[in-house]
Amino acid sequence: MRGRFTAVSELCRRHPVALGAALTFSLSLLLRWLYLQAAPDRTWPFSIFFYGDTRFFHAYAVDLARGHEGPAALPYHPPLFPWLLGLLYRVLGPPQGSAYPYKLALALLNAATVAFTGWWWRKVLGTGWSLLGAALFACSFGWLVLSTTYSNEVLYVLFLSATCALMLQHRAGPTWTGAVLLGAVMGLGSLTRAEHLYLWPFLLAWAWLYRGATPWRTLAPRWGAALLTTAVVLAPWAVHNARVLRELNARTPHLEPLPVLAPITVYGPINFAMANHAAATGGFTPDSVNQAGQEGFLDVANPSQRHLLLHGYAEGLAWMKAHPADAARLWGAKLDRWLDGFRLGLGASNLPSGLHGNRAPVDVFVPEAAWLKWPLTLLLLAGAALSLRPAWRPFALFTAVLLHRALITVAFFGYTRGLLAVFPALIPLLLLPFLVLASRAQASKWAARLPAIAAAALLLFWVEAGLLALTAPRRFMASGSTDHSSGKLIQDDWVRIWPG
Repeated sequence: MRGRFTAVSELCRRHPVALGAALTFSLSLLLRWLYLQAAPDRTWPFSIFFYGDTRFFHAYAVDLARGHEGPAALPYHPPLFPWLLGLLYRVLGPPQGSAYPYKLALALLNAATVAFTGWWWRKVLGTGWSLLGAALFACSFGWLVLSTTYSNEVLYVLFLSATCALMLQHRAGPTWTGAVLLGAVMGLGSLTRAEHLYLWPFLLAWAWLYRGATPWRTLAPRWGAALLTTAVVLAPWAVHNARVLRELNARTPHLEPLPVLAPITVYGPINFAMANHAAATGGFTPDSVNQAGQEGFLDVANPSQRHLLLHGYAEGLAWMKAHPADAARLWGAKLDRWLDGFRLGLGASNLPSGLHGNRAPVDVFVPEAAWLKWPLTLLLLAGAALSLRPAWRPFALFTAVLLHRALITVAFFGYTRGLLAVFPALIPLLLLPFLVLASRAQASKWAARLPAIAAAALLLFWVEAGLLALTAPRRFMASGSTDHSSGKLIQDDWVRIWPG
């Protein structure tokens, strides 16, 4: 027995980072499994706390798994997540009345993302603070929800994490291999969420500021190779979209033709118009789609929808120009919705905020309690300000990522899940003020032990999830708009949720 203990001790001494990542992965997956065991929706393809685009993802994945290719459809959603789901349907078999195996597979992917992110956080946060950050990521209630349902954020956060890791690794200038790898990750991330493509200017700006003594003309060819790689990754899907759009134009020769160049999706103009008008609320609402006809479904033969697909940016900008004060208030409402991500707490019970709240259309549940929102917002602003100081310049990368997401939010819809999607950049900025304070109190043993103590305290959320998993699945009540014919809740509208 003593020999085995010595062998384990030697293994820990030789490979502490790998073992730490393995432990982080195991604990993250365990918590997601325990959360699923206590969830009444564990076999449903969606979650009580998040509905999103589940219906589309499931239908697309079923067609892929069965090898069926339907008629040409408007390329509205990025394709990579439904491709992943279709692959799971092929490997694990098509759904047989339960989405549990696929939810567990997505939970495994997110647990790996938590471990991977905690691994590279060590380079900027150090071991103790990266351990605390990984624990916060692992037990985030928002991520317990998103990682156990059909959410493309599960895949996107992995690519965002990889993007940040590669940028930090090559901050003095990428190698040729690093440039190609970064370009590929950026392309795959863009095929998951289209706005990821527009992160490139922010990454290049940070790289230019961080280049040090290396001449930009030396680095430019390698950054060019990264951009070219992204274009190559997007090219096959862009060719597919061009073929589809030509076919759709041929079906509607009496209408203004749609542009055939669409590297990822065509939803930019119409989403911009739906997000910026007199009746806009800051988030996505079904009414803004329904007013264009077709009961909320997009139809390229519908003249009003066709107009927005082509001229949505002009429509939205015209309204902003005519109503600047209303536009400014709308921007504030969008950011407020985005920052509602800070209302979400920790563990399976979303402590301390609780489980009484609302689920906005195509968004994640938001609790009524707002105790965490503004203190965490101030902490984020403090971290962003500190990241601009020379001593903490690597953290400016995370500020650039948050700035990109904030601008996307202001331009389009305010989604609470949008804040969860940037956790790899968000958590380091939240921890940076504490890291700075601890660095100024190096003589104190408590300053060095604080992150480990805090991370250990978070393990109580694993105990809570285990106790909940041992009991009967929890019950929840919901109210909202109902379909007149079936009497069922309209999942794409506002839904109020509370424990039953």
